[in-house]
Amino acid sequence: MKKLIDNINKIIENSSENISILINEINDTNYIYSYNTDIQLISASIIKVPIMLAVLNEVQSARLNLKDKILVKNQDILEDTEIFENGEEYYTIYELLNWMIIKSDNTATNVLIRKIGMETVNNYLINVLETKSTYLQRYMLDENAIKNGFNNYSSQQDMLNIFTKLFNKTILNNELCDVAIKILYNQRCQNQIIRYIYEPVKFAHKTGSLDYLNHDVGVMKIKNKQFYIGISIYNSKNKKGNKKLVGTLGKTIYEHLCINA
Repeated sequence: MKKLIDNINKIIENSSENISILINEINDTNYIYSYNTDIQLISASIIKVPIMLAVLNEVQSARLNLKDKILVKNQDILEDTEIFENGEEYYTIYELLNWMIIKSDNTATNVLIRKIGMETVNNYLINVLETKSTYLQRYMLDENAIKNGFNNYSSQQDMLNIFTKLFNKTILNNELCDVAIKILYNQRCQNQIIRYIYEPVKFAHKTGSLDYLNHDVGVMKIKNKQFYIGISIYNSKNKKGNKKLVGTLGKTIYEHLCINA
């Protein structure tokens, strides 16, 4: 993997961006590549992965059912949504979970947070997922909360641990882990790590972006092996972040893993 490491280092050196990268075969204690992985970053939408797991934990505990319907009210519907633009309607928890992940819909996310409570999410993060840098302080698109110093945070190390627990099925039960993994595999936001990969790629992942920030984290299946790949750009030189750089890194990583896996 020396060539891969050298190539990644060269891309980082030539980019002048702040980057956090973690590449690891699931369950291998020796990371393939690790750079700024413990740094706590504003999470943007990758926080939606542990939110999904917290909701599924409520399902496992029989406090919720995936078929339960929730009324998404007009006051819940945010301007950025495409899913709920037709107004009030009932949706199952299962459908809301899907929209939260595969389209990163903020309306669905906020409805689910309100359903189980922010405290429930954070308790799950601390006590079950055992995260060190990940917590939820605000709803999606809550600009007032941000102005008052509240935000959502995570790190590459925490996301690796979350995905490892999910794919090892050491959280939830097997059926609900499969539900979460299937949703992540159906991801429609494909403009970062697999941006420049022309072949079909099996990648269970979640993206996220805010001004000057973008993430893509998840597990890619290559030759029957599972690799966590997480890339974050933070304090970017560009207001829109640098998804092209993530795409360049993603292609480089994928091509090397295909040869060496």
